[in-house]
Amino acid sequence: MEVFAVRKTSITIVIMIMTIMLSGCGKNKSEKINEKELEIEQKYGIEIEKVREEDLKVISEYFAKLPDGFVEELKTYQDYEEYQDRKIYIYVSGDGVTDVKNDVSRGDYWILNNNKEIEDQLAYCTMESVSYNISYRKKGTNLLHAWNRYNPSIYDYSDDKEYFKYLYNEDNTEEAYFIGEEPVLYAMDDEARIFALLMTEDEKGFEILDKAPNIRKKAFYIRNMMDYAFETVDETAYWNRYFTETE
Repeated sequence: MEVFAVRKTSITIVIMIMTIMLSGCGKNKSEKINEKELEIEQKYGIEIEKVREEDLKVISEYFAKLPDGFVEELKTYQDYEEYQDRKIYIYVSGDGVTDVKNDVSRGDYWILNNNKEIEDQLAYCTMESVSYNISYRKKGTNLLHAWNRYNPSIYDYSDDKEYFKYLYNEDNTEEAYFIGEEPVLYAMDDEARIFALLMTEDEKGFEILDKAPNIRKKAFYIRNMMDYAFETVDETAYWNRYFTETE
């Protein structure tokens, strides 16, 4: 499982989104050259831009792991009937960034780094979209409000002075709360990185959950929160594998 850089300047992200909108959003499907790309787009209601041939297989296999109907529920929101054409736009970039930008009326823009593992980034982006979905529903909930309870006492994501003692590594498992430096500083990155653990096929992901009780508690919270928040999710969801195998 890879660690990937996530934050980029706002100007760079805006330029990427404009590129997606101009090149892909609403394009005539007859212009699609790759039949596999078209098949994935039509099956899940997403738009794919700038992907390499080898990435399509990874994208297809990743979305196939998600519960039936989950992508539709994730991208349309429960309460925005006026925005039924929302999509998830996947754009693979060489700019070294993984990020998600949300537009309530248009959809979510998943920007992936073509120099890193695509599957881990897809899981990362899924969790960011989940967070946006829950936060921006008209009938909003505070499902993510309790997240900070699973951090060290009086923890502040903006404080970067003493966070290294909470980073996961082979010599620090029992007291670890975070996987990588970005999750230490941003709550959404923290949530997304842990969800990526639950989705990865890399054995190291489950190894971290086995060894780090505080990270495991965060993962369990995400599991329960998603089960409660989405009607299409139940105990058979792919990200529940760790808990169903160990319970």
